[in-house]
Amino acid sequence: MSLSGVEKFLLSYVYYEYGGKLYFQSPGGDAESFLAEFIAEEFLPRKNPNFSRVVEGFASALRGLREKGYVELRGYELILTDSGKAVATQISQEEYRDLKKRFSKV
Repeated sequence: MSLSGVEKFLLSYVYYEYGGKLYFQSPGGDAESFLAEFIAEEFLPRKNPNFSRVVEGFASALRGLREKGYVELRGYELILTDSGKAVATQISQEEYRDLKKRFSKV
């Protein structure tokens, strides 16, 4: 299965920033949308005109990763599966930092 650049970025984000496991407290509703907003806030201020577009893209990518079996959502945690970790580690930490800088400039 091919992955989009956003999907690969999110896998490496969860791997390098959270060790492959991200805990969260969702106020209810769609966990992917909540997580997408949480992640987007790290890169962009809410006032940025592209914020909602980035959140939608991240949420869609998270749903795709779950459907493809690269991440699991269990209660209040997002966990990379073995397949997700394998893809995440294909991106070096230096490459990840460069991608992170680029996302911050959206």
